[in-house]
Amino acid sequence: MRKLFVKTHNVKNFVELMNNLIDKSNEVPKMGLVYGDPGLGKTRVAVWWANRNDAVYVRAQNNMTSHGILEKVVEELGEAPSKKSTDLMKQCIAHLRLNPQVIIIDEVDYLIGRFKTIETLRDLHDLTGAPVVLIGMQEVKTKLGKFRHLYDRISEIVEFKTFSKDDMEVIVEELSEIKITDEAKEIFFEKSNRFRQAIKGIATLENLAKTNGLNKIDVKQVKGLTIEK
Repeated sequence: MRKLFVKTHNVKNFVELMNNLIDKSNEVPKMGLVYGDPGLGKTRVAVWWANRNDAVYVRAQNNMTSHGILEKVVEELGEAPSKKSTDLMKQCIAHLRLNPQVIIIDEVDYLIGRFKTIETLRDLHDLTGAPVVLIGMQEVKTKLGKFRHLYDRISEIVEFKTFSKDDMEVIVEELSEIKITDEAKEIFFEKSNRFRQAIKGIATLENLAKTNGLNKIDVKQVKGLTIEK
């Protein structure tokens, strides 16, 4: 399988959200929300964008406190974290005001049950002036809506959706190293409409072709393909 980054509609929408946040004036809140079902490539796109744009990427974990979030942000900024939460916030403020960077908090679902931690994300945005992007599952938009002080600051929202036929066509054409016939593609598209599924399916078909000495994949091989959700 070719190691390429495929720019699907979800990717293009993510990039547009980031550009919109960065371009906003200082008088407009610069918080963004990206949400959607698992397997659609949210984390993959976030890491790709962060690496290309020198952004701070932090993956939240279960039971992570506000101190833990700030500590991870400071580490990603390249500094040694202080012991106290108040000092950690001061580090973030000093660094980000001098060297503005976008902050991406992935798996924000883990933080929903902790009011103080959610409020810390709002403070991180307000006190540093940095764009803060939250990424979570399908239900996170509704759950964050209960935190009005934070939710009112979200000025850009993107929902990751299952892939269109055009997206799947691009994914297969750019990533598969074995020819897949048009008829076989139609069946493949019916079996997978998420990035994780598509990757697994392409890898399975390539291994099947290699094992059986095939120079292309046709309907017969794809009909027998099972892809885990």
